[in-house]
Amino acid sequence: MSRPLCVLAGVCAVLAVGASPALGAFPGDNGRILFDKFRVDGEPDIWTMRPNGSDQVNLTADSEAFDGRASWRPDGRKIVFMSNRETPGNPTPAGSPAPDFEIFVMNADGSKPTQITSNELDDEAPAWSPSGMEIVFQRDFDIIPGEVDYDLFKMRADGTRERNLTRSEGVQEVDADWSPDGGRIAFVSDRDGDDEIYTMRPNGSRPRQLTFNEAPAGFDGDPNWSPDGRKIAFTSERDLTPETEFQVEIYTMRADGSRQTRLTFDDLSDFLPAWSPDGRKIAFTSFRDATHEVDEDNAEIYTMRADGSHLRRLTDDPVFDAAPDWQPLKGHHGHDGH
Repeated sequence: MSRPLCVLAGVCAVLAVGASPALGAFPGDNGRILFDKFRVDGEPDIWTMRPNGSDQVNLTADSEAFDGRASWRPDGRKIVFMSNRETPGNPTPAGSPAPDFEIFVMNADGSKPTQITSNELDDEAPAWSPSGMEIVFQRDFDIIPGEVDYDLFKMRADGTRERNLTRSEGVQEVDADWSPDGGRIAFVSDRDGDDEIYTMRPNGSRPRQLTFNEAPAGFDGDPNWSPDGRKIAFTSERDLTPETEFQVEIYTMRADGSRQTRLTFDDLSDFLPAWSPDGRKIAFTSFRDATHEVDEDNAEIYTMRADGSHLRRLTDDPVFDAAPDWQPLKGHHGHDGH
């Protein structure tokens, strides 16, 4: 079953919707880092900061809605995100406390937010193709609150020409991330009984399973391609101990699933990895500064070298900071595979 931002039950109860964000990693120089910062009302805004954690700027301060799961276009000039903000094309349904989630695009400075999907279902976790011409996202077909039935879709960057890539009733297909060369899309599926990482062609064909982790500690998720396309960083609870109710850590593996290597080692959880555009660092979300597993939802964002060394804390406040994504500068354009 899908997780809002991670496998931790306490966090999921707070975040309440969707699955992990789909974050791209495209080659270039390291720009600003996008991330979600949760307000006191329990909903997130989208922020950016410099790679050292300074100059934090709220891009969606004028919105009281849930704005999050943001990712950079490969040229670093646009941001795609999910939101349940009310618009003429996204009204609040009768008897509902808020509109459903739709996909929006805005400029890198937060200006000109534009809605690109419009339907009565939740559209979530968008991510760009390497050319910036298409977007992959997940759609929840289950309208019963608290239940989900996700398929993965792709569409043009203006919201046209939607195509269902997975068509899997009763199976959860989430967390899509497009490889930098455009040839494969990594995603998470529970088609074999627990959450594992797969890849498929951009037309949905030739799925290939990369992780094989048996329940009860069977969750593998949050796939994020390295900018050279040779590795995938991901989150796993495979090293959960009998004494630990929840614990996820960050790993890397080759693009074919081989050489799975653990990078983080902490009593609390590290999750949601995002490569830097130069491939030398990985940003991630961590509870390592909490006094217990969910300490007032106080997660922070860190960076580390790609081998797991030289950890650096970027955020330091009492609210939940999560879901980093790194802006590529001097945009490198790939080619979409079809």
